[in-house]
Amino acid sequence: MQKRHAEKQKQKSTSFVEFIRWMYRRSKLRRRYTRDDVIGAHRRQYLSGLCFCVLLTGVLAASITYTRLHFSHEETEIALPAVKGSQIITNPVLTPEALAADVSVIVGTASPITHTVTAATVGDILADLGCTYSADDIVSPSPDTVITEDTEIRVIYVTYEESEEIAPIPYGTVYEDIQTIPRGSTLRVSYGEDGVARQMQRRRYENGVLTETEVLSSVTVTEPTDEVLQRGVGGIVSGKHGSFRYSYYIDVTATAYGDYDEPRLTYSGTLAQEGVIAVDPTVIPLGTKVYVKGDYGDYGYCSADDIGSGIKGHHIDIFMECSREEMLEFGIRKMRVYILE
Repeated sequence: MQKRHAEKQKQKSTSFVEFIRWMYRRSKLRRRYTRDDVIGAHRRQYLSGLCFCVLLTGVLAASITYTRLHFSHEETEIALPAVKGSQIITNPVLTPEALAADVSVIVGTASPITHTVTAATVGDILADLGCTYSADDIVSPSPDTVITEDTEIRVIYVTYEESEEIAPIPYGTVYEDIQTIPRGSTLRVSYGEDGVARQMQRRRYENGVLTETEVLSSVTVTEPTDEVLQRGVGGIVSGKHGSFRYSYYIDVTATAYGDYDEPRLTYSGTLAQEGVIAVDPTVIPLGTKVYVKGDYGDYGYCSADDIGSGIKGHHIDIFMECSREEMLEFGIRKMRVYILE
């Protein structure tokens, strides 16, 4: 009897434990099913958003393609920024024809090349060719110039070189105006001599060719010596026969001569008379028109038509219609002969 009661108690105890286990498993399954439902809902929302984004991207791409096709054959204002230093330059209106031009490009001393334009401006073309240049270099036309069919691009590289040089200082010329040499002629009094200076020079080269030399500083080592020249300026002489323009004058000694026994001819073949003088032709050429003035007085307008064996150098003989005593009284006098023009 006791044994049967123990078995019944054991059976009841086992059934209660199984019941507890069954309840635990049920609650666990319920939680798992609930979590799977939440995850499924999230997945459905993510897929819906992704489909919406794909659809929106397709609509925008179609709109952009339509706009490009619609305006591809019309003139449009293209503002392509070209950097020049720290400034931004906006290009002007471009046309499809301008963007399809062939241009000639000459860079430095290289041979010209023809380049099909794939950019809008000169600066863009040079950038496409890999051509670099500095602010000192010359780009013609300017980098922001719009390309056209007849555009020729030229890049001239500019370089500088500085060095200290010993340079001459050219001497100057000093003129002294005088009236004892023919008008317009010069007579050197002293020679000139260059000075010496130590200079800092900067030379400018374009594509390797010297184009300019600039003196940055100069220190004089030796001063130059000026050349001195006398310059004939002539003048105007006035007397009893009027005013005359002369080239130069000669200071001479003068004597008098005459012939009253019978008329005589001069060396030039003219009649000897007042207004005729005898000269040394190496000093005053025969036939020269002169004006004679001096200590004796104003002898006036004369012609150098005669010569004499005793007339040498700065010496003249004046023909005078007077007595022998008057000629002797004249003696030797200082006179000035103006060589007329």
